[in-house]
Amino acid sequence: MSGESAMPDLLTRARHAARAGQLVEANDIIEGILRAAPQEAGAWLLRSQIALQFQQFERSLESATRAVQLAPADGASWYALGRASKAAGILERAIDCYQKSLELGPANPDVLTSLGIAMRAAGRVREAIGAHRQALTLAPDHGIAHHNLANALEALGEAAEEALFHRTAGRPGLLGELETEYRKACALRAEGKLPDALAVVVAALQIAPRAPALLSLAATLSTELGHGSQALEYYDQILEQDAGDILVLCAASRLAASAGLLQQARAYAERVPPTVLGADLRLMLRLALPAIYPSAEALLEQRRSYAAALEELARADLRLSDPLAAPWTSFWLAYQGQNDRELLGRLAQLFLKAAPQLGFSAAHCARAQRRPGRVRVGFISRFLHVHSIGKTTLGLIEKLDPSRFEIYLIRIVPSQYDATTARMAAAAAGVVEIDSHGGLERAHAQLAALELDVLFYQDIGMEPVSYALSFARLAPVQCVSFGHPNTTGVPNLDYFISNDLYETAESPQHYSERLFLLHELPTLAYYYRPAAPGGRRNRGYFRLPPAGTLYLCPQTLFKLHPEFDPLLRGILGRDTRGYIVLVRGQYAQRETALRERFANTLGALAERVLFIDNVPAADFLELLGLADVMLDPLHFNGMNSSLEAFAVGLPIVTLPTRLQRGRHTRAMYLCMGITDCIAQDEAAYIDLAVRLGTDAAFNASMRARILERNQVLYEDRRVVMEFERFFIGSLHERGLIAEDTMPATASTA
Repeated sequence: MSGESAMPDLLTRARHAARAGQLVEANDIIEGILRAAPQEAGAWLLRSQIALQFQQFERSLESATRAVQLAPADGASWYALGRASKAAGILERAIDCYQKSLELGPANPDVLTSLGIAMRAAGRVREAIGAHRQALTLAPDHGIAHHNLANALEALGEAAEEALFHRTAGRPGLLGELETEYRKACALRAEGKLPDALAVVVAALQIAPRAPALLSLAATLSTELGHGSQALEYYDQILEQDAGDILVLCAASRLAASAGLLQQARAYAERVPPTVLGADLRLMLRLALPAIYPSAEALLEQRRSYAAALEELARADLRLSDPLAAPWTSFWLAYQGQNDRELLGRLAQLFLKAAPQLGFSAAHCARAQRRPGRVRVGFISRFLHVHSIGKTTLGLIEKLDPSRFEIYLIRIVPSQYDATTARMAAAAAGVVEIDSHGGLERAHAQLAALELDVLFYQDIGMEPVSYALSFARLAPVQCVSFGHPNTTGVPNLDYFISNDLYETAESPQHYSERLFLLHELPTLAYYYRPAAPGGRRNRGYFRLPPAGTLYLCPQTLFKLHPEFDPLLRGILGRDTRGYIVLVRGQYAQRETALRERFANTLGALAERVLFIDNVPAADFLELLGLADVMLDPLHFNGMNSSLEAFAVGLPIVTLPTRLQRGRHTRAMYLCMGITDCIAQDEAAYIDLAVRLGTDAAFNASMRARILERNQVLYEDRRVVMEFERFFIGSLHERGLIAEDTMPATASTA
């Protein structure tokens, strides 16, 4: 079948997937169609509809506009453009588009209902009533039309009896539709299709925006997807209706504390009676840390306060009833630029005292001999999907020698299941799901039953469940690596796997685990080369100035240590045409705190610090392709972002610091044989950045050298071989594998 003749079948598949709520799958099909046939109006139409359900309003507008341009006589395309315009707040344009759709297909109650909703929002209430009446003439049982006609009549303050009639008439159909959508969302969540599930709930909330059950599910799904700011908005909407909902207040306080929003977390908790506030939340609030600091001095003071809290809590009689939901407080320490070994060790002892059941030991770990067969390795994380952890884990799972290693994918759920997850599952001998709501005892039993030789935690410190599980002895060898690049302090974690190009002579002092060094690797990931950007975007698309130097730092804002500010000031002071470009992230509070700090540290130069909206993954490489220079933040480098920047040849200025999380980009440069952009001190960092930004010839030469040599960073078989050497070598040290199975010995420190 030719590519062109296959398009209708693919479009039909995408439509079926979308109707079933499989929006991610439908979108993947659509993107494939548009790459091959960019003039396919139906694909642009469906792309707009899917984007709208994902609340990607600009993407929805762009796609609907293309659909209308390609098929101006198609009423459905005009309807899609109307819906996208309404969602974006462009009400009069939405009304015009709905009316154009009705000219092309007048007998459509859905379009008439949407027209009425937009007219009421625009203050044209009597016209809205007329549109809803027309919809009900065509479809007398249209529950949404009844509901919105009642809203319009009530807004007008007239015909109260008729409004009540329509409210009552529309209720059964409306409730039935909402129940159907709620069940669909729950089913999608159970399948791990979290974005699809949230899209279904968001659509249902358009019909019943105050329904507590829908708002609660939306908050849960948003939290599970890592959209914490959105989740807090849903919690606030529930609290507007019931200010004393204790479960919601506790959930919101926990979420705000985990996001580093201390003031907000405490405000929620203050509304909960002290007798009801659980020990876990009290502990979390006592140890909570902010995401953004106003100064280096404030950061150090907060660190001293954290140490004092640990000392105080160690003397208290704490008991945690549900350790899998234990307060997780250590994430923010990694961004302070300090050695956290002592603090995290003390935190671990606190948890063991408060929940001794954490220290479970699986029976097979006490045996002198392992069971026969291949080395059994478990990879555990909540983030084994399209995520920075998924990107750095996928290649290793797919490339480990299946004749020697039996891989188990251990997913902490609920979590997203997508194409990346499916690839990992296909490469594994088995998949185990640890339900974070299923209790610690069950989780221990599930993992013990695997009789693993090696349990490899991908990211301890990023969420509470893997942290809680790491206290147990579930395999003879238990290790962690750079997924969250900090030590754990947990006694049963045996090894921290790192790279000799990341570490220094003093590095063993930074880890509670035994430091195991792999050799001369640019990164500890078998990383698939990112696809080249298509050059589809320009500066205007990202709302960037048309002229001037773009110094891009696309890291999460909490990576910007206060000691980074003088470097930004130096760059902006030297390059008067330069702009620092940051990505604002999901929490407005973080951006506000950072702007306030910049006002103090940068003064008038802060006007040339630009915050752009979050960039969809599909556009990130496009953004990198438009930047002149990328700035590596101090103390916590990029990993995925550096690999993606080098893929497009973008020069990165980096200043290595003493901890390994500040030395990743340096290792990549060394493996490419490029040292020109590795600064020795702050002054050299500023000099290099400005030279790259203002000397076009130097910038071009660096780009050419990076593009010529960057192949060493991607799909490097040596990474896999080094990990294989670690797995077997660590088991050999314990007498569990014979010497004749050993590869060349890796070094330990």
